[in-house]
Amino acid sequence: MDIGKIINDIEQNLFLPKSLIAIHPHFPNASPQDCSYEIKFDIIDDCSIASCGCCFSNSLFRTISHEVNSKEIKCPSCDTQNVHLIGPVKPLRNLYHQLIYFKSQLSNYSSSSPPETITSRDSIEHTGRSSSSLHSSSDDETLERNKTTLIGLFHSIASSIDSEEDNNNSNTPTLICNKTAEPRPYEKANYQPVNETESLGRIDDLKMLDNISNTRTLSISQDNKSSSNSVSIATHDQRTITGTVTSTAQNKTSNDNSISTITMDEKKEYYFAKCFPSYRKKLQYNTHSKFLRTKSKVFINNSISPDCSKFALITEHKWEVYSINGNSAPTLLFCGKSNGEFGPSFDTLTLPADKSVLYPTKGKRITNWEHLYCRLSNDFLVISGSKNVFRVYSLHKEGEPIYTYKSSFAIRCIDIDPNSKLIACSILGKDRNTGSEQALIVFHRIEENKVTLEPNFLSPMTIILPYRDPINTLQISNDAQYLSCSTALESRFLIISLKKINEPRLIMKSLRSIDTSQESEGITDTKLFPGNPNIMCVTSSAFNSPPIVINTKIENIDGIRSVAQPSMLIKLDKLGSKIHKCEISPRSDSIAFLDRNGSVYIMSAPTMMDREKKRLVLVDMVSNAYRVHEAASLRFSTDGHKLFILDRKGILYIEDFAYDTPENREVTKCKLIS
Repeated sequence: MDIGKIINDIEQNLFLPKSLIAIHPHFPNASPQDCSYEIKFDIIDDCSIASCGCCFSNSLFRTISHEVNSKEIKCPSCDTQNVHLIGPVKPLRNLYHQLIYFKSQLSNYSSSSPPETITSRDSIEHTGRSSSSLHSSSDDETLERNKTTLIGLFHSIASSIDSEEDNNNSNTPTLICNKTAEPRPYEKANYQPVNETESLGRIDDLKMLDNISNTRTLSISQDNKSSSNSVSIATHDQRTITGTVTSTAQNKTSNDNSISTITMDEKKEYYFAKCFPSYRKKLQYNTHSKFLRTKSKVFINNSISPDCSKFALITEHKWEVYSINGNSAPTLLFCGKSNGEFGPSFDTLTLPADKSVLYPTKGKRITNWEHLYCRLSNDFLVISGSKNVFRVYSLHKEGEPIYTYKSSFAIRCIDIDPNSKLIACSILGKDRNTGSEQALIVFHRIEENKVTLEPNFLSPMTIILPYRDPINTLQISNDAQYLSCSTALESRFLIISLKKINEPRLIMKSLRSIDTSQESEGITDTKLFPGNPNIMCVTSSAFNSPPIVINTKIENIDGIRSVAQPSMLIKLDKLGSKIHKCEISPRSDSIAFLDRNGSVYIMSAPTMMDREKKRLVLVDMVSNAYRVHEAASLRFSTDGHKLFILDRKGILYIEDFAYDTPENREVTKCKLIS
């Protein structure tokens, strides 16, 4: 596509009302609403949207608002009354910067070429208008002949590369194409001009030079008897070939950089294959120093973001979010309190400007409530607690609270999907007529406002499970297609399909016979394998109930009313019966387990079959937890090379299985269990 056409298309999108010329009243002493505006249209750089839906310049709105002495005006486009400004249109403002960029590149390229060789559409049209029809026809014939000559020239260059290496001492003029040559202005910006190729044929015809080495000498034959016109055309051809070969050299340089990146990734994969799961480099960082303290600070719950870039810690009335920096200690990003205050540190806390976010949809502001659970996505921090409340904080606004919800019943557990589109919380409701308890799951859908790009929380949707047993755990799959959950008393584990969020459907149910004594915590975690919902890991903390890996068979069910019955694949007796959490590797070939004593294990099995040889190692020891809500959080990195562990004392452990080979002194060996 011609760069001129690109600029023209962008300008058409930005040609909007820009400035005020005059205000014409319909009659003497008319009110501002009874006036008409004389508006100038032009390219605008500060596009904003009004409440009527029209887009125009932000400076135009301020000018009219100043003239009529009112914050609400009559729309200069559609004449709608009492219009106010909503906010900027960021895509159109970014488009203006793209327009400036393209214009600067076009001007740089035009200034680097002599006027007689410019063959853009505008110059051709201007030449055609100023010359006679005979001259125009001769120019068209010359242009077509030049096009054919150039393509033939490319063929001759491509076919004579080998012969030219032996004729470097000939008297024919040569064009040296060095890889280290100074690039042109448009090449520095990684932009290849295309406006000249419109008169020289399709861009595909230029690709035959891609195989030419950018360090060879290319000879271009010229006829000494050619006219000045021919010399000018040859010069134009030389410039075109120079730009093409230099661009090829630049592309090769970028390819070399990508190859070096791939080589680094391959090196990491090589280290990972050598080390996992037996060898790793261990890193440990404390978020709170124990200096001059009688005991360590203890947090009641914690969470790690899906992209492993942040983690959250909460106490009864405070919360903290830290960034994970890899090879350096975590840094505090922002923090806050249960009363709605937030800020970069506890010394600079402020309340949000919009106090309505601290109020639930129905009711008064929540005060003196305590935190119980937290979940972290890549965009939001969700904290639930006493008084049937949960609150959502934005990670893109320094932890500012953006939503508060109050349920009619106690919230038992909560989860948010990695893409921050869905929040699920379980409650135990009561029937109004019979007074019997009923397990409920409430879904809060989050959509992005297309105008302001702010998150909108839709009306909650509640589903009723066919059991009265309260829900103990909730886990949304990585793709937000399924919800796995378990019950507290009867130790059931279920899978609910969320493919049609308006019609959730129970697709798998099962019952595990485990001890239900007072010390038993029942099923503690259920995790579906990423990318393979047919496999799920179930852990529990009860007598004689080791973790199991099951085949859910949910992709084999037929019909709307069918419910799958799972079968067991692996039973891990050597891990014991006090497992609090599990985490599946993104590679789906290993599982990390955390028991009540704080021991972290990794079980490696490529296909997760019973008869397959499995390797079980003890990776690390973290703070113990008597109850599952105090247990540490586990999270694999997106490539599966690192395991992040965050315990209740605020200590972050990083197990790097792709740091180096086992011979490196910083790489230590894990304890082999089996």
